[in-house]
Formats: sequence, structure tokens, C-alpha cells
Amino acid sequence: MKKFAFLVHLRSNYNKDLKHMAAPLGWIPDSVYRYALRNRPLPPFIWSDVTLTPGATEPEGYIIMLPYSGRQLLEQQKLMVPLVEQAAKLAASKGAEIMGLGALSSPITMGGKLVENNPHLSVTNGNAYTAVITHERIAQLIDESPAYRPVVALVGATGSVGSLVCKLLAKHNPEAEYLLVARNERRLVDLASEMTETNFEVKPTTSQHIDDVKRADIVVLLTSASDCLLQSSHLKPNAVVLDDTQPRNTHPRLLTERPDVTIIDGGLVSVPHLKTNNRGIGLPRGLSYACLAETMLLAKAGYEGNFSIGNPTLEQAEYIRTVSQQFSHLGFDVAPDHSFGRRIAQPTYTHNSRESLAEL
Repeated sequence: MKKFAFLVHLRSNYNKDLKHMAAPLGWIPDSVYRYALRNRPLPPFIWSDVTLTPGATEPEGYIIMLPYSGRQLLEQQKLMVPLVEQAAKLAASKGAEIMGLGALSSPITMGGKLVENNPHLSVTNGNAYTAVITHERIAQLIDESPAYRPVVALVGATGSVGSLVCKLLAKHNPEAEYLLVARNERRLVDLASEMTETNFEVKPTTSQHIDDVKRADIVVLLTSASDCLLQSSHLKPNAVVLDDTQPRNTHPRLLTERPDVTIIDGGLVSVPHLKTNNRGIGLPRGLSYACLAETMLLAKAGYEGNFSIGNPTLEQAEYIRTVSQQFSHLGFDVAPDHSFGRRIAQPTYTHNSRESLAEL
């Protein structure tokens, strides 16, 4: 097994994350942090050691922190890319041979393209396994839905993860109706055509307006936006939302505004023996983000070279799925449903409507 590193950044609030380093840091208003850190190249640092194998006596990997919020990463990309390269050098100095790009460190480096030729270690953006885990949960939701042919809206469909999820759905799940939502019309049309070419039974519709998800039974969020964008008015009664974004694109107030709606934290993987010392990754114990899980799997498999760079392929998805099965004794399966970090029961439906329609 190789050692790995995984790059993260602060979430939407500086004080919420930094208080884990020292309690007084949580007392400082977030606006003060944003002003003080603007245009200041703060170096990345080791946030936590990581083990995932029972009985491990030394770190198998490291979480490396970029001390900036997601918003600042997007607003100051030119400043951040050299810091990602600096993180790769730090990771290599700790013995890591592969580094995963977590959350928005992937889109600011064009899915790893801007750092794939660094001299220190291999890189992966984690998007292949994220797409695999997302696809597996969507497939379950389709099967659980009371609708005979449920409408699945994929918001951010043309992105790196979204496009691969769409291809996996076209290949394996023609029994649903797909609505692809994104900003670029040409990319939407091309993706819809590619899905139909993959499986002639799949004929997606496209939209550039999030309001159109109102007709969806299942809404999947796959964007790289830094702000919440899904509102309660966008959802039909009893919709299920799978939020696969970091920073997330749903707000806890949706739970009170729309108690009929189920919101599931997407892209989570069960890794029961995963441990981080001192500081965690913002998840309940035993859970991992899929992008981190991809990095760990590649390290476990001794994979050589870069893996998922830019848009991952169907071949890469099938490879990482196979590797996850190889190491299934360590978990690497779709996590139990959580909503805003809290364990919830899976959505329960009666299948009467589907069965009665099937009999017609």
C-alpha cells in the first residue's frame, strides 16, 4: 500500500472550522477572516493523520488543509493553484505518493489538469468514485420510488461528476426519465445525445433553469457553486434531494420549510475503521467523502500515475468500482443515509402506484 494525502479547505465559515484548532478562533467574526486573508498566500498544513486499516500503528495518509473558504478559492484561483502545488510538495515530504483533490480544490485546478505534471506525486480529483457512489444511490432511489417512471433531475449535469453519473444512469438505469439541468446549452444537448447513443431507451430532456426541477421526483445536486441555490419553491411535494455538493447547495432551513421533502447527503462512503487524529473531516465517524475514498482505494491498490484528471471516463468508473469490491472488507460501500450530518431512515414508499400501473 502507498501512503496518500487528501487536500481539503475550510467550509463556508472560517470560525466554525478554525475553532477546532483553538477555541478562541471560533469567536472571531467570519467577515474579519475574509478581509484579513484576502490576497495572503497562507501555506497549507497537515490537518490530521489518517488510518483506515484495523490495527494500523502509523499514519496511512494525511489530510492537508488549505486555510481558505470555498468562496475564496473560487474568487482567488490564481493565488490558490500554487498553494495546491505546495500542498503536493508537503504531502510528498510525508511519504505520500498520491494526493486527492477535495471539494473545490478540484474545479480550481481544472479537475487536476493544472497540477497533473507536478514533480512530487500523482494526483486524482476523486470524481470517478464520487460518480460511482452517487450513481449507486440514485439507482436505489429509482427502485424505491412509488412513481412508475420517476423523473430524475440532475442539476450540474455537464460537470465532471455529473456527466459521468449521467452516462452510468444511461447505461444501467433506463427505467427513469432524466432531466439534465446546467448553464451551457450546447453541452447539455451533447450530453443528452451521448446518453441516447449509450442506450436508445434513454431520451433525456434538458433545461438551463433550475425552476424546471419542480416536476422531478428525485433531484440530484452536482454543481460546484459555493452558495446554496436550491430553494423550497423548486421542489414538488414529497421530492427526494440527493445533495452531492461540497460546499453543499442546500440549507437546513429546507427541512422546516418543506417537511415533506427528504434531503440526503450525497457522495458519502462507509469506511468503518477510518480514523483521523485530533481533527476530523466534518463527518460522523466511519464515513468518508467519496473523493477521499477514491484516493485511499488507489493507494491501497498501489495504482501508478495520475488517475482521474478532468472528466473521468466510464472505464475509470468501472475500474474504481472493481477496486472498491476488492477492498470491501474495509467497507467502501454507499453510506447509510444522513441529512446535514445526522443519520436518518431511508425514504419509505409504498409500491402500490408502480405495481398498479405495471398491471395495466
